[in-house]
Amino acid sequence: MKNYTTVTDLYNGFLLEQKFRNNSEKTLNYYMENLNNFFKWLNSDDIEDLNLDNWKLYGVYLREIVVKRNGDNLSESSVQGAMRAIKAFYNYGIEQQILPDISRKLKLPKAHYREERILDDEEIDHLISCLSSPTHTGLRNKCFIFLMLDCGLRRGEIPKINIGHLDIKSRTMIINGKGGKQRVVPMGETSAALLNDYIEKYRKGSGLNDPLFLDDYGGRCTDNLVKQVFRRIKEKTGINRLHPHLLRHTFATYYIADGGDLETLRIILGHANIQTTQRYLHMAANLKLQRSRHNSHLDIIYEERRTKLK
Repeated sequence: MKNYTTVTDLYNGFLLEQKFRNNSEKTLNYYMENLNNFFKWLNSDDIEDLNLDNWKLYGVYLREIVVKRNGDNLSESSVQGAMRAIKAFYNYGIEQQILPDISRKLKLPKAHYREERILDDEEIDHLISCLSSPTHTGLRNKCFIFLMLDCGLRRGEIPKINIGHLDIKSRTMIINGKGGKQRVVPMGETSAALLNDYIEKYRKGSGLNDPLFLDDYGGRCTDNLVKQVFRRIKEKTGINRLHPHLLRHTFATYYIADGGDLETLRIILGHANIQTTQRYLHMAANLKLQRSRHNSHLDIIYEERRTKLK
């Protein structure tokens, strides 16, 4: 074990470990951003200040003091995400025997998930009807929507798709997810036909390692481009709550409600553990409640009373 003497030393060792594990650039940036924010708050290079009290105080600081640009406090999930990075750093210090073993006491703040209303059939139909596809840009953007709505892809996964990742015949594709992990994702006939149409018109003759989707300058499309496309579609449809992850939620909820199993959904979505996927059981149950007619016992009693009075 290296004898780290300062917080900076421990931080540099932690980053080296993450690079050695071959974590993605996005993961490294996540750690660096959240840890640098923590160090600014800590304002100390003393190892002894990496203690349980400062862990808890920083969590309270994030929840009650820090505000976003619009003046709102951070969401519970944002606080939890930031604290998860700090926890990983603390645990590294514990593994290196620099910090005392307080790992069991490093509990993340609770994040109460808010009920999110998915898109209903009418809204999905309206969304699709607003997608124009006579041009490269229009057809490409329509593919973006279908891949999220029919396959549950994350916004950031779309730019990573290469021509060789698609198998139109078997209606499957290889997706590079978080942490560089690959998974096979199925698609429906409609999405497969749409992607095939896009390739035949605009990507025919491309190599297997060439990007599937291009920007307006012929380069690989970016996460930011997909984000901008959604902003324009949101304005066009008038669905104010529309965002990329809502389509992923919509896909997952309908998948369970229509008879899909939880473990297969976990694999399709690329979740590391089943606990993350289980939220869709609750969302699917709510959807079934909305679809079904409520059998009210009170209605039965009142109907019997009305019958007797006749």
